[in-house]
Amino acid sequence: MKILVVGGSGVLGGELVRQLRAAGHEILATATTVESAANIPSEASLRLLLDLRSDESIEVLANYLNDSLEGLDGIINASGVVTFGELASSPTLDKVFKINALGPINFFQQMLPLLRRSATPEKKPFVAAISGVVAELPMPGMAIYSASKSALSSYLRAMAKQERKNGVRFIDLRPGHTETGLATRPVEGQAPPMPTGMTAQSVVSKIVAAIEGDQAELAASAFN
Repeated sequence: MKILVVGGSGVLGGELVRQLRAAGHEILATATTVESAANIPSEASLRLLLDLRSDESIEVLANYLNDSLEGLDGIINASGVVTFGELASSPTLDKVFKINALGPINFFQQMLPLLRRSATPEKKPFVAAISGVVAELPMPGMAIYSASKSALSSYLRAMAKQERKNGVRFIDLRPGHTETGLATRPVEGQAPPMPTGMTAQSVVSKIVAAIEGDQAELAASAFN
Protein backbone atom coordinates (compact mmCIF):
# COMPACT_ATOMS: atom_id res chain seq x y z
CA MET A 1 0.00 0.00 0.00
CA LYS A 2 0.99 3.62 -0.54
CA ILE A 3 0.40 5.45 2.76
CA LEU A 4 0.84 9.09 3.77
CA VAL A 5 1.89 9.69 7.40
CA VAL A 6 1.02 13.20 8.55
CA GLY A 7 3.43 14.17 11.31
CA GLY A 8 6.12 11.73 10.27
CA SER A 9 8.78 13.78 12.05
CA GLY A 10 7.32 13.09 15.51
CA VAL A 11 7.82 10.12 17.81
CA LEU A 12 4.63 8.25 16.90
CA GLY A 13 4.75 9.37 13.27
CA GLY A 14 8.35 8.26 12.88
CA GLU A 15 7.56 4.88 14.41
CA LEU A 16 4.63 4.54 12.01
CA VAL A 17 6.95 5.24 9.09
CA ARG A 18 9.40 2.57 10.25
CA GLN A 19 6.89 -0.16 11.08
CA LEU A 20 4.75 0.38 7.98
CA ARG A 21 7.81 0.30 5.73
CA ALA A 22 9.00 -2.86 7.48
CA ALA A 23 5.59 -4.36 6.68
CA GLY A 24 6.22 -3.70 2.99
CA HIS A 25 4.27 -0.49 2.40
CA GLU A 26 5.45 2.57 0.48
CA ILE A 27 5.50 5.58 2.81
CA LEU A 28 5.15 9.31 2.18
CA ALA A 29 5.52 11.52 5.24
CA THR A 30 5.00 15.15 6.20
CA ALA A 31 6.61 17.60 8.59
CA THR A 32 5.68 21.17 9.45
CA THR A 33 8.99 22.79 8.51
CA VAL A 34 12.07 22.08 6.44
CA GLU A 35 14.04 21.76 9.67
CA SER A 36 11.68 19.21 11.25
CA ALA A 37 11.53 17.25 7.98
CA ALA A 38 15.07 16.10 8.78
CA ASN A 39 13.53 14.02 11.61
CA ILE A 40 11.43 11.94 9.23
CA PRO A 41 12.97 8.44 9.12
CA SER A 42 14.87 7.50 5.99
CA GLU A 43 12.33 4.72 5.33
CA ALA A 44 9.97 7.35 3.88
CA SER A 45 10.28 7.53 0.10
CA LEU A 46 9.08 11.15 -0.05
CA ARG A 47 9.19 14.01 2.46
CA LEU A 48 6.51 16.69 2.18
CA LEU A 49 5.63 19.89 4.05
CA LEU A 50 2.26 20.39 5.74
CA ASP A 51 1.40 23.03 8.34
CA LEU A 52 -2.00 22.12 9.76
CA ARG A 53 -2.41 25.70 11.05
CA SER A 54 -2.35 27.06 7.49
CA ASP A 55 -5.27 26.70 5.09
CA GLU A 56 -2.90 27.59 2.25
CA SER A 57 -0.43 24.84 3.19
CA ILE A 58 -3.24 22.29 3.40
CA GLU A 59 -4.64 23.31 0.01
CA VAL A 60 -1.22 23.30 -1.69
CA LEU A 61 -0.36 19.78 -0.54
CA ALA A 62 -3.85 18.39 -1.17
CA ASN A 63 -3.87 19.80 -4.71
CA TYR A 64 -0.40 18.43 -5.38
CA LEU A 65 -1.29 14.93 -4.19
CA ASN A 66 -4.66 14.86 -5.95
CA ASP A 67 -3.01 15.93 -9.21
CA SER A 68 0.22 13.91 -9.07
CA LEU A 69 -0.76 10.57 -7.57
CA GLU A 70 -2.64 7.91 -9.50
CA GLY A 71 -3.83 6.44 -6.23
CA LEU A 72 -3.39 6.54 -2.48
CA ASP A 73 -4.20 3.69 -0.11
CA GLY A 74 -4.28 5.56 3.17
CA ILE A 75 -3.58 8.59 5.34
CA ILE A 76 -2.58 8.42 9.00
CA ASN A 77 -2.55 11.57 11.11
CA ALA A 78 -0.07 11.40 13.98
CA SER A 79 0.19 15.16 14.56
CA GLY A 80 -0.98 16.83 17.74
CA VAL A 81 -0.27 19.32 20.51
CA VAL A 82 -1.38 19.45 24.13
CA THR A 83 -2.25 22.17 26.62
CA PHE A 84 -2.73 21.97 30.39
CA GLY A 85 -4.46 24.13 32.98
CA GLU A 86 -7.89 25.36 33.98
CA LEU A 87 -7.79 28.31 31.55
CA ALA A 88 -6.33 28.71 28.06
CA SER A 89 -5.49 31.91 26.22
CA SER A 90 -7.15 32.67 22.88
CA PRO A 91 -3.94 32.00 20.90
CA THR A 92 -3.60 28.61 22.62
CA LEU A 93 -7.24 27.74 21.96
CA ASP A 94 -6.80 28.62 18.29
CA LYS A 95 -3.54 26.66 17.89
CA VAL A 96 -4.75 23.53 19.66
CA PHE A 97 -7.98 23.28 17.68
CA LYS A 98 -6.28 23.98 14.35
CA ILE A 99 -3.59 21.34 14.81
CA ASN A 100 -5.69 18.70 16.58
CA ALA A 101 -9.01 19.03 14.78
CA LEU A 102 -9.67 21.72 12.18
CA GLY A 103 -6.47 21.24 10.18
CA PRO A 104 -6.68 17.45 9.91
CA ILE A 105 -10.39 17.58 9.08
CA ASN A 106 -9.76 20.18 6.37
CA PHE A 107 -6.95 18.08 4.89
CA PHE A 108 -8.98 14.85 4.97
CA GLN A 109 -11.89 16.56 3.23
CA GLN A 110 -9.64 17.81 0.45
CA MET A 111 -8.06 14.37 0.02
CA LEU A 112 -11.37 12.52 -0.28
CA PRO A 113 -11.53 12.77 -4.10
CA LEU A 114 -8.21 10.90 -4.42
CA LEU A 115 -9.20 8.29 -1.84
CA ARG A 116 -12.54 7.69 -3.51
CA ARG A 117 -10.84 7.28 -6.90
CA SER A 118 -8.49 4.75 -5.34
CA ALA A 119 -11.28 2.53 -4.01
CA THR A 120 -12.08 -0.77 -5.69
CA PRO A 121 -14.23 -3.74 -4.63
CA GLU A 122 -11.03 -5.42 -3.44
CA LYS A 123 -9.35 -2.37 -1.86
CA LYS A 124 -10.68 0.15 0.64
CA PRO A 125 -8.47 3.20 1.15
CA PHE A 126 -8.45 4.55 4.68
CA VAL A 127 -8.10 7.65 6.83
CA ALA A 128 -6.81 6.98 10.35
CA ALA A 129 -6.15 9.52 13.09
CA ILE A 130 -5.07 9.44 16.71
CA SER A 131 -7.75 11.08 18.84
CA GLY A 132 -6.71 9.42 22.08
CA VAL A 133 -8.28 8.31 25.33
CA VAL A 134 -9.40 11.87 26.15
CA ALA A 135 -12.00 11.52 23.38
CA GLU A 136 -13.58 8.83 25.56
CA LEU A 137 -12.76 10.29 28.96
CA PRO A 138 -12.30 14.10 28.94
CA MET A 139 -9.94 15.14 31.70
CA PRO A 140 -10.06 18.11 34.11
CA GLY A 141 -7.15 20.43 33.56
CA MET A 142 -7.10 19.23 29.95
CA ALA A 143 -10.50 20.51 28.82
CA ILE A 144 -9.28 22.27 25.67
CA TYR A 145 -7.12 19.34 24.61
CA SER A 146 -9.95 16.90 25.36
CA ALA A 147 -12.45 19.01 23.39
CA SER A 148 -10.20 19.22 20.34
CA LYS A 149 -9.60 15.47 20.30
CA SER A 150 -13.29 14.75 20.90
CA ALA A 151 -14.14 16.87 17.85
CA LEU A 152 -11.71 14.85 15.73
CA SER A 153 -13.10 11.57 17.08
CA SER A 154 -16.69 12.57 16.31
CA TYR A 155 -15.71 13.48 12.76
CA LEU A 156 -13.95 10.15 12.20
CA ARG A 157 -16.85 8.09 13.53
CA ALA A 158 -19.41 9.99 11.45
CA MET A 159 -17.29 9.76 8.31
CA ALA A 160 -16.85 6.02 8.83
CA LYS A 161 -20.60 5.67 8.30
CA GLN A 162 -20.83 8.27 5.53
CA GLU A 163 -17.97 6.96 3.38
CA ARG A 164 -18.74 3.26 3.66
CA LYS A 165 -20.75 3.51 0.44
CA ASN A 166 -17.74 5.06 -1.31
CA GLY A 167 -15.34 2.34 -0.18
CA VAL A 168 -13.27 4.61 2.09
CA ARG A 169 -12.58 3.56 5.69
CA PHE A 170 -12.24 6.03 8.56
CA ILE A 171 -10.46 4.72 11.67
CA ASP A 172 -10.58 6.40 15.08
CA LEU A 173 -7.51 5.55 17.19
CA ARG A 174 -7.79 6.24 20.93
CA PRO A 175 -4.63 5.10 22.74
CA GLY A 176 -3.99 6.13 26.32
CA HIS A 177 -0.96 8.01 27.60
CA THR A 178 2.08 7.14 25.50
CA GLU A 179 5.70 8.02 26.18
CA THR A 180 6.33 10.38 23.27
CA GLY A 181 7.50 13.43 25.22
CA LEU A 182 4.42 15.40 24.11
CA ALA A 183 3.46 16.20 27.72
CA THR A 184 6.83 17.90 28.20
CA ARG A 185 6.17 20.26 25.28
CA PRO A 186 2.74 21.78 26.01
CA VAL A 187 1.52 24.83 24.15
CA GLU A 188 0.58 26.25 27.56
CA GLY A 189 0.55 25.12 31.18
CA GLN A 190 2.37 22.28 32.88
CA ALA A 191 1.60 18.59 32.88
CA PRO A 192 0.32 17.03 36.11
CA PRO A 193 2.09 13.94 37.47
CA MET A 194 1.39 11.02 35.15
CA PRO A 195 2.04 7.30 35.41
CA THR A 196 4.46 5.71 33.00
CA GLY A 197 2.77 5.45 29.63
CA MET A 198 2.81 2.86 26.88
CA THR A 199 5.73 2.70 24.47
CA ALA A 200 5.39 4.18 21.00
CA GLN A 201 6.42 0.82 19.54
CA SER A 202 3.57 -1.08 21.21
CA VAL A 203 0.96 1.53 20.29
CA VAL A 204 2.06 1.67 16.66
CA SER A 205 2.10 -2.11 16.31
CA LYS A 206 -1.59 -2.19 17.22
CA ILE A 207 -2.33 0.68 14.82
CA VAL A 208 -0.59 -1.11 11.97
CA ALA A 209 -2.59 -4.27 12.68
CA ALA A 210 -5.85 -2.28 12.64
CA ILE A 211 -4.95 -0.64 9.34
CA GLU A 212 -4.06 -3.92 7.71
CA GLY A 213 -7.24 -5.46 9.08
CA ASP A 214 -10.76 -4.12 8.69
CA GLN A 215 -11.27 -2.25 11.95
CA ALA A 216 -13.22 1.02 12.16
CA GLU A 217 -11.80 2.07 15.51
CA LEU A 218 -9.39 1.16 18.27
CA ALA A 219 -10.85 2.11 21.62
CA ALA A 220 -8.54 2.87 24.52
CA SER A 221 -9.14 -0.62 25.91
CA ALA A 222 -7.73 -2.18 22.72
CA PHE A 223 -4.29 -0.77 23.54
CA ASN A 224 -4.10 -2.33 27.01
